[in-house]
Amino acid sequence: MDLLVTDPTTGKQTGLAATVRRTLRTLSKARVPHCVVGATALAVRGLPRMTRDLDVAVFMEDAPKAWKALAGAALRASTPTGSADDPEPMVVFVDRKTGVEVDLLVAAGDPEATVIDEAPSASVFGVRAPVATFEHLLLMYLYSNEPKHIGDFAAIIRSGRADLVQVERVLRGMHPEMLPEWRRRLLEAKSPRPAPRRPPRRRR
Repeated sequence: MDLLVTDPTTGKQTGLAATVRRTLRTLSKARVPHCVVGATALAVRGLPRMTRDLDVAVFMEDAPKAWKALAGAALRASTPTGSADDPEPMVVFVDRKTGVEVDLLVAAGDPEATVIDEAPSASVFGVRAPVATFEHLLLMYLYSNEPKHIGDFAAIIRSGRADLVQVERVLRGMHPEMLPEWRRRLLEAKSPRPAPRRPPRRRR
């Protein structure tokens, strides 16, 4: 976690820890059910990725309450929120004090809703909060085509620290139509494509 809070080049604090603590304490105090996901969850579970923002998931019906609570904690929405009846799937907040981003994901259904319901508590920069497990993150990344999420999916698989049987069992009951995609990505993660061959060195 140290590399997430200290810039290795300058040695200065990134502000991430302060933003994470304030955000999680604010949501808890406002009684907004939430869960830490994304790169911070990966770091907490032992697979840090070099990114310095916070991803938090909340239920759709709690989104307006979360927006209000974060606004009162010196975080401003830098993207549209939508309405209470039709919130945007993700709203980016920026901490006025640190400049750190907080991405608020709105769970309209599974797998995010299940992740919020089931995530066990863990310490995140000294604050206890629900944090997605590797199994939860695999389910979430399965629905994303972003390169960073595909990379995180593969990293979890190759770490050998996720219960893949459990993930497939949950997926079979949740969205069985996604099983072929799950198995395809699983195979690709276990047997990544070889790197392209380097061209021959040019002679001078």
